[in-house]
Amino acid sequence: MSRDQKTANNIDRTDTVVLLLAAAAIIVFFPVRGFDFVAFDDAIHITGNQYVRDGLTIDGIRWAFTTTREGNWVPIMWLSHMVDAAIYGVSPGGHHISNLIFHIVNVILLFLLFKEMTGELWQSAFVAALFAIHPAHVETVAWVSQRKELLSALFCFLAMLKYVQYARKPSIKHYLYVIIFFVLALMSKPMAVTLPFVLLLIDVWPLGRLRETVPAKLVMEKIPMFAISGIFSVITYYAQKNYNAVVSVAEMPLSLRLSSVLAAYVKYLKNALFPTGLSVFYPRMDVIAVWQWAGAFVLLAAVSAYVIFSIKRKPYLFTGWFWFLGTLVPVIGIVQVGAQGMADRYTYIPFIGLFAAAAFAVPLRYAARLPVRIMAIVIICASALLSMNQVRYWKNSAVLLSHAAETVKTSALSYYNLGTALAGDGKYREALDAFDKAIAIDPTRADVYVNKGVVYIRIHEYEKAVDSFEKAVKIKPGIPEAYNGLGEAMLSLGRGGEAAEMFQKAISISQNSSNAGSDLNPSPP
Repeated sequence: MSRDQKTANNIDRTDTVVLLLAAAAIIVFFPVRGFDFVAFDDAIHITGNQYVRDGLTIDGIRWAFTTTREGNWVPIMWLSHMVDAAIYGVSPGGHHISNLIFHIVNVILLFLLFKEMTGELWQSAFVAALFAIHPAHVETVAWVSQRKELLSALFCFLAMLKYVQYARKPSIKHYLYVIIFFVLALMSKPMAVTLPFVLLLIDVWPLGRLRETVPAKLVMEKIPMFAISGIFSVITYYAQKNYNAVVSVAEMPLSLRLSSVLAAYVKYLKNALFPTGLSVFYPRMDVIAVWQWAGAFVLLAAVSAYVIFSIKRKPYLFTGWFWFLGTLVPVIGIVQVGAQGMADRYTYIPFIGLFAAAAFAVPLRYAARLPVRIMAIVIICASALLSMNQVRYWKNSAVLLSHAAETVKTSALSYYNLGTALAGDGKYREALDAFDKAIAIDPTRADVYVNKGVVYIRIHEYEKAVDSFEKAVKIKPGIPEAYNGLGEAMLSLGRGGEAAEMFQKAISISQNSSNAGSDLNPSPP
């Protein structure tokens, strides 16, 4: 066979793999075209955001580049939602399809990236296939608000492709492209701050630059990127702090954070290998047994030591393992943001390291053998089936939150959010049952009593509404919604004087409390 024929065959195989990867992603995720928006963040990003609803306008573009809404500066994400709104309006199907398209593009770029770096077709295809259909990635694709994750990954992959060109033929032009795509990734989601670290890892394997260049030079050439990461890290920290999303050390001590980090890494490993029991929300752990964090430390240290000592013989294990560990650092909980302990959406890029380590751990001489190929097909099919099951939970808020409450039975927040979603759908008795379950887990949550009181008002059970609002005020006196709700319930009971007093208290706490007691708002995961 001539060289031209071999090249043509390689191109044909590459095209075939690209089509198969796209088909796999479509088969798994195509049902999202009929899904609704969900209660978490979709209103903030799309349905309740007038700048986005108006489409791509001058005012909207200006707002996108100046806002730190949700505690992040992510103008590229906002612009993407605006473009979708201009095309689809607020019809959820179109926004879901856009997410799927971005995911398919990411899958193809990842395949081409690993094929370009390693020269291996089938191992690269296996990495991309797992990335395409892994159950932990369902959240990123099926949740419209995770557009930021998809866009950030897109620009990271483009930056890495350009970096491969730069590594093989250094030039200012290629380096500038890397910088541009890196900044665009950060402007989509700041979790991309770890990209310079990933580039150092692929210098080790598969690019093998460590054999040709001293480590100091490889670090020095990335100093501008590390500086950019530092700038965006500072911006993000202060944006999150101003948004009151950063948990204080007094609320969550450093010792608890470090033990939570160890436990979270092991849970992520479990979810990569055995992706069952996935949920939109994993609550932060307030107590971690010594055996849990100690066992996690031993496991992580043992694997890390093994891959370090095996770096010369098995460099793919070194790169894959530390890709996984390193890219999770911004969200692993050292700086704790929000009530969640971990999230499936955070694994979109980190799991690539584990996929690569698994794919290239099989020696090339065995990769083409039938048993190995059968095993790979079985793994891919099993992942696809689990993902297809996981996708259906994202149909709407009630289904999603019911699944979350059933999966994480000890989370008061899960039942609170479920109750809020059910109440929003007019399922008031079911909502009250969910609120009662939340109270049974954590009787100190004032917000549960507030929303429970709102539901009682809607079903005209005003005495019970008064009781719920009074319990909320007793737990947390400074909630204007509770006083406003008390006023509404008392007024309906003919207790006008008391109602006026409650309304006045609500106004004194918040000047914009007139409708506060009528809004059922879930807490973000």
